[in-house]
Amino acid sequence: MKKRNIVSLFLIIVGFSAFLLWILAKAYEVGGELTSISVYLEYFYYVAVSVIAYLLLVRPFLIVMFSPSFSLDIISYKLTGEQKRRVIAKNYKQLRKYANRLVNKKLISDENIELVKNELKRKDGTLKEKYLSIKKLLDNITTKDLKKDIRKIVVNSARDTLYLTSLSQNGFIDVLVVVINNFRMLKRIVVRCGFRPSFLRLFKFYVNVSLSSLIADGSQKIDYNALLGNSLKGITKPIVGSLLDGLVNAFFMLRSGFLARNYIFDEFKDEKEKMNVMNSAFVEAAAALPELTVSSVLKPVSDALVGTIVNPT
Repeated sequence: MKKRNIVSLFLIIVGFSAFLLWILAKAYEVGGELTSISVYLEYFYYVAVSVIAYLLLVRPFLIVMFSPSFSLDIISYKLTGEQKRRVIAKNYKQLRKYANRLVNKKLISDENIELVKNELKRKDGTLKEKYLSIKKLLDNITTKDLKKDIRKIVVNSARDTLYLTSLSQNGFIDVLVVVINNFRMLKRIVVRCGFRPSFLRLFKFYVNVSLSSLIADGSQKIDYNALLGNSLKGITKPIVGSLLDGLVNAFFMLRSGFLARNYIFDEFKDEKEKMNVMNSAFVEAAAALPELTVSSVLKPVSDALVGTIVNPT
């Protein structure tokens, strides 16, 4: 393991432990107030908090950390000029390893499993021809099966964040929602594709989650009433303010999800390529936000109006 991955692993563990202790300290403050009601109620509360923390935070974190690391940039690797035989052989070996995992873990459809099995059994052709053939097959499968499903995971996680943070109207709860949903989203992405990013990229992902949680806390302090001015009145103003708060958190949830996907599927070797990967996540999140808004907010409202107001009228 490279030195920077070891350092990243250490920082991830320290950061997660600190966050978990902070959550437990907050829970202890609430539990102390239950003593006056009943000691047994206090004990039940601590047990419930421990179980919930394990299921929603610790377990997803451990699943991601103990998943195998694998960089799928070899799928998009393009041969330019005369490539050395050992480079092709190394990439071909990695692609076979990836293909075997897809088949053994049943991460793709039955039809694609048969195609991959046939490709793995292939004996004819040169090393370069077999490499290009399996590369093309895995590229198509990754785009159709994995990336499409991962996008659904990201959008659904952002939708949940939109609903919960719009309703909570509490900075601490918003932080918990954003962090928990990010942990669960990353776990689902890793389980779906069968691999996790390197520890260095995981550390960068968790840094983005930390920034998102700070934004979730800060968005509660924005005075949307002042921003909206007299354009909205009555009960509409707080409702729109809550919705804007949820949309802000949903956007950064989308960005974190697409960034996690890029960390698994894309490779960057210099600062320019790194910025391209990050900008790609930002652009895709901006493009997905209107779709999320229409499907999660506008369509349910219009359906409700059609059912309760328009039709009777």
